[in-house]
Amino acid sequence: MKIPMSYSPSMTALAHSDALVQTRAFIEATRDSGYKSPASAIAELVDNALEAGARTIDVEVTENDPSSKCRLAIVVRDDGSGMNEAVIKLALQFGGSTRFRSRSSFGRFGMGLPNSSLSQARRVDLVSWTKRADVWETHLDVDEIFEQNVVTLPKPRKASYRPTSPSGTLVKLTKCDRLKYRDIDEAANDLSREFGRMFRQFLFSGTMLRINGTAVRPSDPLFLRGMQKTPHAKAYGPQIKYSVRAPGTTSRASVVTVTFSELPLTEWSGISNQEKNKMGIAKGAGISVLRGGREIDHGWFFMDGKRKENYDDWWRCEISFDPDLDELFGVTHTKQGIRPAPELEEMLSPDIGRIARELNSRIRRQYSAIRAADPKRISLSTPELKDYLLEPPRAAVERRQRSTRVSSPRSTQMPVDGLRYILREQPSSSTLFYDVALHGKTLTITLNECHPFYAKVYLCMTSDGSRGKIPMAEYLRCVLAAAARAEVALIESNHREIILKFRKSWSDALVAFLS
Repeated sequence: MKIPMSYSPSMTALAHSDALVQTRAFIEATRDSGYKSPASAIAELVDNALEAGARTIDVEVTENDPSSKCRLAIVVRDDGSGMNEAVIKLALQFGGSTRFRSRSSFGRFGMGLPNSSLSQARRVDLVSWTKRADVWETHLDVDEIFEQNVVTLPKPRKASYRPTSPSGTLVKLTKCDRLKYRDIDEAANDLSREFGRMFRQFLFSGTMLRINGTAVRPSDPLFLRGMQKTPHAKAYGPQIKYSVRAPGTTSRASVVTVTFSELPLTEWSGISNQEKNKMGIAKGAGISVLRGGREIDHGWFFMDGKRKENYDDWWRCEISFDPDLDELFGVTHTKQGIRPAPELEEMLSPDIGRIARELNSRIRRQYSAIRAADPKRISLSTPELKDYLLEPPRAAVERRQRSTRVSSPRSTQMPVDGLRYILREQPSSSTLFYDVALHGKTLTITLNECHPFYAKVYLCMTSDGSRGKIPMAEYLRCVLAAAARAEVALIESNHREIILKFRKSWSDALVAFLS
């Protein structure tokens, strides 16, 4: 692929100095339109499919020719209403839309398809049909525009493509010089994760969205729906609904809906940090903003001056509004965020800030109760983060294989997550300094408070009450976790008696040396 030289005002721009828009400079600028991620850009193509009434949308990530500098290509295909020759002429035109300034759907300005496509790729091909025998195609190619001084779109032509649905559209992005994925798997995983959250309302309602043939699962940041782990979160109070009229309009009032949820801290407090990250609990505090049912932002909005704390990971909020309130929410044509107007802040912030403080206080009290009930129970985050580097215990592998055969007979292999580590302290009449037990994915290490090593060494390291914040104490816990992890592996290799004899002998030697 020939990469054209950068734009120079001595070239095409001067030849068309009286033009309202300098095509080449405009294309260069629109490629930098500021999409947060490839998923945000490709989501625009999914939006178009949903607007066209699609019930099935397939996104395919494929590899280009190995000689190409751009490794990946993207195809988005849907079974929506499709476009005839007259409509497809507008589809790749900046500002070209049959729904310009529409307030009943995702798009309003006719910028989504060309803008998002060129932000990731140098070429976009468009194929669409309203019936199987009437298929049209056109394209937009940055290199053609630059090298041939193209100022008009190519005329749509009949396509040889054979569709599988009665109507629909196919968008193909090639020369993807800005698609920041290393390989197909990384792209598919990221798109699936992002789309599961962005389009959760549509997925819950039955829309089929697939990435490389695998259905995207809806992901609810409020943890109210679609959870495999139980219990679910619970709605906190009734929904709050505000009747709002868009500024400068005489249309009927629109509704802003605010929903809060409280996560089950008591039941989930023992979850490992690794699993909290995977579930989206850690660092997930804030408000999910839905426009027309599609998430366009997530952040710390309308909090009435409240600062974000770790406790706020355990409650969530969702704000939903219709596109006719775009100006109040400050939505741009890329649909990637909000910049609320002052009058909207004044309306929503008092209630949202008050409830946020209420929930923060509730979580604090629950944390205090959990610590009071079991003050000597510690989750070891450092070993948990690194456990995936070790060979999983045989029991964990076998358990996962049994589960996989039941839930997905076609699956032949499924990775085993790292273990969860719990350290407990309690008195015991045993001469052992510590004991080890593996239950499921949880490895529990129980320290004997009656052993001399506990009082003379371990307790001294944690006597200031920081419980794990002292570096040397953390190192010692890692040593104990490593010993316990090694024991589990050796016990499974039929060396149980040898290991128990070693631990007893080691504990007795500690008593002798510390007496």
